[in-house]
Amino acid sequence: MSIEVIVFDLGKVVFDFDISKLSSGFSKSSTKPYQDINSILLNHWEIVAEYEKGRISSKAFYENVMKALDMKISYLNFCDIWNDIFTPFGDVTAFLPLLSNRYKLSLLSNTNDLHFEFLKNKYPHIFKYFTNYHLSYRMNTRKPEEEIYKKTIAFYNIEPEKIFFTDDLSVNVNKAREMKISAFKFDGLSKLKRDLSFAGVKY
Repeated sequence: MSIEVIVFDLGKVVFDFDISKLSSGFSKSSTKPYQDINSILLNHWEIVAEYEKGRISSKAFYENVMKALDMKISYLNFCDIWNDIFTPFGDVTAFLPLLSNRYKLSLLSNTNDLHFEFLKNKYPHIFKYFTNYHLSYRMNTRKPEEEIYKKTIAFYNIEPEKIFFTDDLSVNVNKAREMKISAFKFDGLSKLKRDLSFAGVKY
């Protein structure tokens, strides 16, 4: 069955991100030590999950973080620290134009309003290759919840096997496979190319 759409995860696939940089930035304005902040952020603090599901606004998220981490900084300063953690994977982004010549490219990401708008505005030359954005904060569900995959499949109205999906987390890949999506774990560009070839993708 031929692939019709190629769907990428965003973080750790198209863009790298550094949580330690975020923790360091927050620790300068918090009474909590760096290690405590880093541990909270790495363990997917519940308030982050709620924000990524679009259940609270960016301003409400900011206020919750200020309270939880005992911080006092402006909203604009918070946004600067929150967003300044990303670096594009140059080899992957250089590969996108080649793929987009023959296939529709999309994103399926657990993300939030601030991160996505920041990235889209800062890197328009990358995002122009993606036709559709399946984003947790807009869809009110996150990977690996079944609902986000159901909504993505329904959007294309094709057999799930015709959707190629790559993600850096095994739990997200495994759930996508349960939904019959042609899903593969991302582990660098070389493996991505092998997986695409295995799935019959030509570029």
